[in-house]
Amino acid sequence: MPIPPRWRLFDESSGATLTDCIEIDGLFTDRVFPAEPLYERYTLVSCTPSGALRAAIDGTGPDWLGTVIVDGVHDPCPPVCRECAYTMEELLDVRVVGHRPAADGSGLVDVELDGHRHDDENNQNGTVAPAVTGYRLHSGDAPVGGCRDIVGLFHERPAVWPPGPPVTLRGCRPGLSGLIRAELAHVRVDGTVHEMSWEHRVFGTVLSTRPSTLGDGLVDVELDARIPEPLAAGDRPIFDMWRAGGPAERNRWAALGRGDRRLWINAAAMHRIRTPDKPAGTVYHLDGRHITDVDAFYCALGEAINGPGGSFGGDLFWLHENAATGDGGATPGFRLIWHDAEVARTHLVPGYDRMTLRPAVTFDDLVGYLRHEGVQLELR
Repeated sequence: MPIPPRWRLFDESSGATLTDCIEIDGLFTDRVFPAEPLYERYTLVSCTPSGALRAAIDGTGPDWLGTVIVDGVHDPCPPVCRECAYTMEELLDVRVVGHRPAADGSGLVDVELDGHRHDDENNQNGTVAPAVTGYRLHSGDAPVGGCRDIVGLFHERPAVWPPGPPVTLRGCRPGLSGLIRAELAHVRVDGTVHEMSWEHRVFGTVLSTRPSTLGDGLVDVELDARIPEPLAAGDRPIFDMWRAGGPAERNRWAALGRGDRRLWINAAAMHRIRTPDKPAGTVYHLDGRHITDVDAFYCALGEAINGPGGSFGGDLFWLHENAATGDGGATPGFRLIWHDAEVARTHLVPGYDRMTLRPAVTFDDLVGYLRHEGVQLELR
């Protein structure tokens, strides 16, 4: 029996189907998900601390500053400087670990921080120091001082999400030639097609075509292309399950670790089959037994609203979109009974979330957010 195609490539411009194929070498990689951030030591040179940074140095406040925004200063610099926006750096999970009198004899202080840089394109991906005369520092919405220079911030780093290996499309019909600019979709056994994200596009030139071992009349197509953000190896069994029709019972995600729960959320959103919102007055029951992290909450809520493998968003933005404006499966203003809520109350506590690279979303945050969006929430 021939193997049904698993992937479909659409032309980026016209949307026409270019080819169907059974496998794609280079789509799944053995990377760790999520990648641990690279923690570094930064030195604020000739610093004038204020606010929370001054308190951390004096010992009158916590040494953890959370997110610190670093803005380049031009001299002279107007109150609103367009150039400064392009020199901004964002440092995450920042902690003050030491300080000493400034080496330049200015009477200021050199301050040592531990933290990690948020991946962005400013300053050539953080590799080149901008041509500025100093830096302003903010933590949250509050200024925390300034400094003349920052040692340890601008240098080469490994790619946060390196491109995957070269792409080979296996078991294709029809074959391809020339330059390919295609978007990718996952095809279920029943023929339902689910478009992948832009990060999984296939752009490149055909290098060779040869008969495939996966079936008569099929070809393997080798491309000069790499998937910009390849999927983790742990994604494959999750995609296999959705290809076969999706999970048949609730809480299949509960045995997964935090990273794989995030993969589950992404796969559930990608494979969602949209249906009209259920009628107003429908009561939903949230199984809270396994909500030990915020991703477990989104897994459980998706299933409470839309059944096994269901999706109701995977972050606060999509939770708002679905709860407040509809089109997520439930008419806004719905009633939600959260069973075993004490599990989440115990586990979803303040701190720093190394997956989202932001302060942790707490149980109280979620309760307040749901009620603010009009959900009639009952905790049990």
